[in-house]
Amino acid sequence: MPFVSNGFGGFDPQRAMEQIKRLAGDAPAHLQGGFERLVRDSPPGRLEQLMRSPARRPVLDGIFWQMPKQVDASVVGDGSTLAIKWVVTGRADGRNDVYQLVIEDGRARTERAETVEARLTVTLDGVEFLKLASGNSDPMQAYFTGRIQLSGDIMVAAKLAQMFRMPGAPNPDAGNGNGTGSSQ
Repeated sequence: MPFVSNGFGGFDPQRAMEQIKRLAGDAPAHLQGGFERLVRDSPPGRLEQLMRSPARRPVLDGIFWQMPKQVDASVVGDGSTLAIKWVVTGRADGRNDVYQLVIEDGRARTERAETVEARLTVTLDGVEFLKLASGNSDPMQAYFTGRIQLSGDIMVAAKLAQMFRMPGAPNPDAGNGNGTGSSQ
């Protein structure tokens, strides 16, 4: 197949989308492991190209689609509603992508719009978001070095690490193998 310039400096967004779709066809565990390795092994420039290409939205949509599966809603408490707004910067057009994680009645869901008043807003660049979502970034270090900005309820921010089952991190409550074990 001959090389065709696509305006992305040799980066082919269509090929990237085909790889993502191929990975998405595998089981979620394979997808997470492949995603973690893909982000870890990619040069920062390639990740930047990806997050400034047309593939950005499907990549973000896929991550946020999986996000509720990584949330331990019990951290929020029964009957409470918690919304966290995610502002992912660095789009090619200078705008931001905004998603919202809503935890309500013990269940988590994500949306592309802000439907519930957020108690916490997390703002970060697209590449940093990929690193965070894949377990290739330490959230505390990213916060203290300014790569992640938090605004809103500091108590919610303090619970973030407990709320998410981060890739590669041991889950002490996973006694039954599916991440829903209990330490009570």
